[in-house]
Amino acid sequence: MTEDFHVGGGVAEGTSFGHTLPPHKGKRSNSEKDWAWVTAQLAHGADAMKLTRELASRRSDKPNPVYYAQRTIDVASAHLWLLEGIRIDGVITMLEVRRRFEFPRALCAVRAREIASTAERMVARKRTA
Repeated sequence: MTEDFHVGGGVAEGTSFGHTLPPHKGKRSNSEKDWAWVTAQLAHGADAMKLTRELASRRSDKPNPVYYAQRTIDVASAHLWLLEGIRIDGVITMLEVRRRFEFPRALCAVRAREIASTAERMVARKRTA
C-alpha cells in the first residue's frame, strides 16, 4: 500500500480536546482532511461502520472507495487505541471482530495484524519525534 496521506500528531484541527494537527505549509490533501475528520469522529465515539460507509460515499474519486474507507477507519482506530494504552493483541482482536463479516477469516486475521503493526509504527514515530 502506498501512503495516501501524512498522519499528523493529533486528532483534528480545532478540536476542543487538546489535539491538533501540526501547522501545515500549503493546502492539505483530501486524504489528510479525511484522516483529521475520521480521528476526530472516532475520538468522539462515532460508530466505525457508519463512518466507513460515509467516508466511502464521500470518496468516490478513489479507485476502491470501500477499501480506502475501511483501511482509513481501521488504521485510525488502531492508532487511537494504542495511544489509549490498549495492547497490540487487543487492537488486533478488535479489528478482527469489526470486519469479521466482511472478509474471510484468514484474510481478516492477517489484515488486522498488518493494520495494527502500521498503527504501532505510527505511534512509535510520534513518540520519537
